[in-house]
Amino acid sequence: MKLRQSNDRAVESMHIIVTGLPASGKSSVGKLLASDFGLELLDKDDILESMFEDKAGGPEVRRRLSREADEILRRNALESTGAVLVSWWRHPKSRIDTGTPTDWLSSLSGRLIHVHCKCDAFVAANRFHLRKRHPGHLDDSKTLYEILTTFRAFEGLGVIDLGIPVVEVDTSLQINADELFRRIVIGCGLNESGR
Repeated sequence: MKLRQSNDRAVESMHIIVTGLPASGKSSVGKLLASDFGLELLDKDDILESMFEDKAGGPEVRRRLSREADEILRRNALESTGAVLVSWWRHPKSRIDTGTPTDWLSSLSGRLIHVHCKCDAFVAANRFHLRKRHPGHLDDSKTLYEILTTFRAFEGLGVIDLGIPVVEVDTSLQINADELFRRIVIGCGLNESGR
């Protein structure tokens, strides 16, 4: 259900950063928020998958394309006046060099809000193992046990601190779109009309 779309400048200049484990529901939440707030959706996976069409390959090719997609996401976000940004973001406490860097997010214009998709590592790992994405992602290269072990380690790092308001949404369950919208509006200091 679409809640509303606003042309109000406060909403148009808002950037919503969606974080969470892989397969935690970030893309679904991002699509919902982009529709509800009338914002552009910038999803790194969409960028990366468009690149696979020409250059799919092994792990090194995927890593290079992922870094290129990070740069495209960053550039598009910084050029936008408002958008919903979805990616697997690099956690500053992680020893693994994976995920989109977050150091540039504070340079975004307008209001910033952080929506964290809270999902148990076991649920996310099972979703990841069962989902079918473009083969260029190389999702089939790991066993469910390897995925779960990695996700539990990421889960142990906690929510990324972006220095902005955080709204957590439990994505292991059905999302209450009305409640999520209300919590973001309150978190941004807006009223229901977007002011």
